[in-house]
Amino acid sequence: MKKYFFTFTASLIFASMLNAQSLDKAQKQMDKYNYAKATVILKKAADQDKTRNQALPMLAECYRLQRDIIKASETYAKVITLPEVSPESYFYYAQALQSTGNYELAREMFLKYAEKNPSDPKGKLFATHCDSILGSWKDYKPEYEVKLVNNINTSESDFGPAIYDGELVFASDFSETQGEGKSYGWTGRGYLNIMRARPLTAGDFWGSNGASSEFAGEFNQEYHDGPAAFSIDGNSIYFTRSFFGKAKREGIFKTNQLKIYYSTQSNGVWGEVKPFEHNSVEYSVGHPALSPDGQTLYFVSDMPGGSGGTDIWMCKRDGDNWSKPSNMGSTINTSLNEMFPSINEDNVLYFASEGHAGYGALDIFKTSENNGTWSTPINLQKPINSSYDDFAFAFAPGLKNGFFSSNRPGGKGSDDIYAFMEFVLPTFISGFVKDASTLLPIAGASVFLLNPSTGSVKILITDATGMYKTQVENPEKYTVKAMMVNFIADCTPFNLTKLIPGEVSIAPRDLLLSRLVINKTFRIDNIYYDFDKFKIRNDAKAELDKLVQILNENPIEVELGSHTDCRGSFEYNDKLSQKRADAAVKYIIKSGIDEKRITAKGYGERQLSNKCEDGIECTPEEHQANRRTEFKVTGYSAPAVNTDQFDYGNYKEGMTIESKSLPKGFFPDCK
Repeated sequence: MKKYFFTFTASLIFASMLNAQSLDKAQKQMDKYNYAKATVILKKAADQDKTRNQALPMLAECYRLQRDIIKASETYAKVITLPEVSPESYFYYAQALQSTGNYELAREMFLKYAEKNPSDPKGKLFATHCDSILGSWKDYKPEYEVKLVNNINTSESDFGPAIYDGELVFASDFSETQGEGKSYGWTGRGYLNIMRARPLTAGDFWGSNGASSEFAGEFNQEYHDGPAAFSIDGNSIYFTRSFFGKAKREGIFKTNQLKIYYSTQSNGVWGEVKPFEHNSVEYSVGHPALSPDGQTLYFVSDMPGGSGGTDIWMCKRDGDNWSKPSNMGSTINTSLNEMFPSINEDNVLYFASEGHAGYGALDIFKTSENNGTWSTPINLQKPINSSYDDFAFAFAPGLKNGFFSSNRPGGKGSDDIYAFMEFVLPTFISGFVKDASTLLPIAGASVFLLNPSTGSVKILITDATGMYKTQVENPEKYTVKAMMVNFIADCTPFNLTKLIPGEVSIAPRDLLLSRLVINKTFRIDNIYYDFDKFKIRNDAKAELDKLVQILNENPIEVELGSHTDCRGSFEYNDKLSQKRADAAVKYIIKSGIDEKRITAKGYGERQLSNKCEDGIECTPEEHQANRRTEFKVTGYSAPAVNTDQFDYGNYKEGMTIESKSLPKGFFPDCK
């Protein structure tokens, strides 16, 4: 019995020693930042009653530092139920809740932290951040469209985009031989390499990309390399590189310490990779970004003299060297982490922060300098930012679109690269098509919008109110033409001098279509003949071409009538007007109209349009009003088999065609 009791007691002591040893092993791995290895040990320890209370806070810490937000939140929820809970556990739990979008409970936990640790203002401050998200931020109107970049994101971590030589350059820890080589103890994945991918369409960074490959040159070595930044001329590269070893400062073990390296190229060949002069064995220096003029280097460091966590620092170029690092100050840096600076062509600085008011985890902010003072950082808000980590913002050339990184749900892996496009409220142009006689709206009319610079024509169809409306991309001297079968078309110039986002510009006038009713007469203006002549003058041809266009656009038969004034005998004027009508019809037939569709009629002075009969004194202008050419519809016919015959069935709402595909003379001079 004693033997069994001794064996049982020894087993308990041995088990207790094993439990203590497992926690000790886990702590040693955490001290080395090998959180992936520590997590494996601690998950087992958290299942044991004797080690659960000690293992859970350690496990939650590992998940937090690995940026595994979901597991961190779940584990901290257990930690705060333990008999003894540190105030920091409430803060970290609140951060995890905030990062999962549970702002109400996060607010409660931040206030709980403030109660447990009243000397730290972060608790109440972060509670107000939650208030902003639950309140005024709900009405924010997005400024960007966002999508996951195709072909380059992997099941692992891909982040830190930059543009170089027409390519997207980024960092990735994905490897085809994942698990076979060295792994990074912090994440359990491989080490970062600098990668590159070229858009399938040159310069189109919003479209699709080709397959990625390693960046050329001696920029990828045994441990982490990347992300990278480039000078605006593409001849200099600055990138982050890590080294494994101990820091001298306070005996802290600094695994894979960050340093900045750079290289320049000449004639397309990269030179020696050199260390940044302010690298140190005592702290990390990384995430470089060059100003457009190449005279300022922004970077991230946890060097002494900062605000806490990691801060953004800067150096000025001093000949071939860089000035002493200068902290960007409390406007930008907080007591938590700021990192991943980038600066665009307009010298606007973008960076990621945990400390400024945000949705949770890292959010992206922007600030600009004015007379040496940096403006209060502005949160880019949704959809750029989310409750998860959002960081490493970079514009493509032109400042309308670019890339950023995020570990939000819906991606391919841990961190993914997303593309953004500036969402500008569209500018529209609009107008109405009406019946010229009744001024009632015409529904279903075809409207053709010509952009003379590109030669493109957009097809629109009027709605029940006779309205047409479409988005336009550029200021332009547009021409808009409305048509309807058995109506005379109408057009007007539409000069849009500038785009005003969200505004609808109204056409200078309504488009008025005259219905082609049988026996209704229409005047053809500006048909002039030399005195006592019937030859078609050049200035009359342009007007007759309009009738040719009407006949091409409508399946009608017409009579062309020529009229004279009262001067001269009836017989003479009858013959002269008939010759003039015949000449006009001959011109129209020669222009391609079937002779069966048009007849000539000379009316002489028999249908005067005013009082100017024989014996009545009239002005030259009044006599001129009687010397006119008209046409009237005499019937409808089937569309002619004619290459110039207009077919309404070929043009549908939303189509864009080339103007050269339309019949000759389709867009006349409009007023």
